[in-house]
Amino acid sequence: MNTTLEIIEPLPHSLPIQKAKAVGAQRSLPDTWVNPSDGSVLRLVPAGEFIMGSTPEQIEHALAMDANASRQNLEHETPQCRPWVPAFYLGLFTVTNRQFARFLTESGASREQMRFWMPKAEHVFFPAKGKDAFQVKGGYEDHPAIHVSWYGAEAYCHWAGLRLPTEVEWEKAARGGDGRLYPWGNDWRADCLQWAGSASPGQSSAPVNAWFEGRSPYGIYQMAGNVEEWCADSYESAVYRRYLTGNPHAPTTGSRRILRGGSCLGKSPLGFRCAMRRAHEPSFPRVLYTGLRCACDVRQFSERTV
Repeated sequence: MNTTLEIIEPLPHSLPIQKAKAVGAQRSLPDTWVNPSDGSVLRLVPAGEFIMGSTPEQIEHALAMDANASRQNLEHETPQCRPWVPAFYLGLFTVTNRQFARFLTESGASREQMRFWMPKAEHVFFPAKGKDAFQVKGGYEDHPAIHVSWYGAEAYCHWAGLRLPTEVEWEKAARGGDGRLYPWGNDWRADCLQWAGSASPGQSSAPVNAWFEGRSPYGIYQMAGNVEEWCADSYESAVYRRYLTGNPHAPTTGSRRILRGGSCLGKSPLGFRCAMRRAHEPSFPRVLYTGLRCACDVRQFSERTV
């Protein structure tokens, strides 16, 4: 794959986006850059503390959002903590069907591998007879890759020379430094995301650059809704207690992996909060509309620019 790094100035990307102002104190780092291996556009999230998790009062407020909510399932958002996170880059958009199909093609994926990485193929298909490239359903090229297993997400990132974000990184990028409940602010807005209340008939997902008003404080798209996103972490129910002591290292043992953000199938504001945590088996999550967003640390970025 091509390893030449291209800095965005101006932004050379097919999807219309608004260029953000410089963020944080890392003035020598570009705010946004394109990974040449897969075309992912990545945004700088500056170093610093942020508010992670929920207070007991916020848990009570969350329970009131949904009559079917489980207190036990929400208490793993506590205790609220303030981890310090080094600067990193995170995908401005989730990985698209077009990108995932290219990954499968260039990886020479077999049918068995494809079933392992994308257990339910709805918009991406094995090459037709006489064709070399994996195919994407017409009209869904720039929609998010869906029904991706954690192993598929990890394999894609490895192929692209990137990685999955940690759960701490994901929540900081979604929430910013002010502890907001949703990526766009503290109040629920049904017009800021792709969810069950906004999906068009016959089409559940939306293009990855939709819902401009729902961007996070760092200008990152769709950190609530459209597709639920895998994180690198293994699931640990009480990990926030460790984070509270100043140890922010992601758990690496356990049978389940973290999912964040909620999907276009979600029907309650509860599931789209920045603090909402879910965990599922990495091989097949038994939920639909799981995808990924790539990350890269500053050291890795700097090494590629030398």
